[in-house]
Amino acid sequence: MNIILASSFNMTEKDEDGNRHPTIITDTNCFLNTIKRLTPKHDRLVIVANDPNNFEVNDYRFDLQSKSLALSGLDFKEKILLDSRNKNDAKSIIESADLILLSGGKLECQLDFFHEIELKTLITNHPALIMGGSAGAMNLCKVAFNYPEYAHEVDPNKTEFFLPGLGFHNEILVPHLDDKTNPYLNDGFDPVAEFILPKSHGREFLAFNDDSYILIENGVTKYFGNFYRIKDGIIKQVAK
Repeated sequence: MNIILASSFNMTEKDEDGNRHPTIITDTNCFLNTIKRLTPKHDRLVIVANDPNNFEVNDYRFDLQSKSLALSGLDFKEKILLDSRNKNDAKSIIESADLILLSGGKLECQLDFFHEIELKTLITNHPALIMGGSAGAMNLCKVAFNYPEYAHEVDPNKTEFFLPGLGFHNEILVPHLDDKTNPYLNDGFDPVAEFILPKSHGREFLAFNDDSYILIENGVTKYFGNFYRIKDGIIKQVAK
């Protein structure tokens, strides 16, 4: 079974007006070459949505991601978006896939959908490459850290930030952490300072930036890029 846990799929870029366009996937840290090597067949692509009921966003992201893969030399004969519209066919859709992408976005919403369609059972020992980006990667782990990224997502009544994931990796992941800037600074709200560091007391997180990823290939785990240990309120870069 082969899994990529990525901070970002690196499939889009913004123009000067803020509009997103598909782009060739970066090969930083051999990212694109690794995907190609582990995806020898290009018959069926399956992209599992983040919010299964947000059809407009799902279709938009599906179009961007499919085009990015094609630009990168991964043009599939059949491309399927899996969300609420076809969830009853999840088993037959996934069983013939050659590449399965688990989108980023809202962690808890996606995790509920994963459990609903019994995704863990469907992908366990699957011959396809399983690739999770951001929330998709976090939810593939044994424990998923469900922290807010924006001020409007903060729930003062929330007490449970750690949710049972699918269990394919034991580390608790924090994506999008850069070594030079903090991309989490959103309108003055800093989830690193307000949630991630405080919740690290008594726990350990593994953070990584958008050009980094974890590869689990036939049971062997390898790390590519920059990684940071967050423990007891301290962030420290580590060699992996």
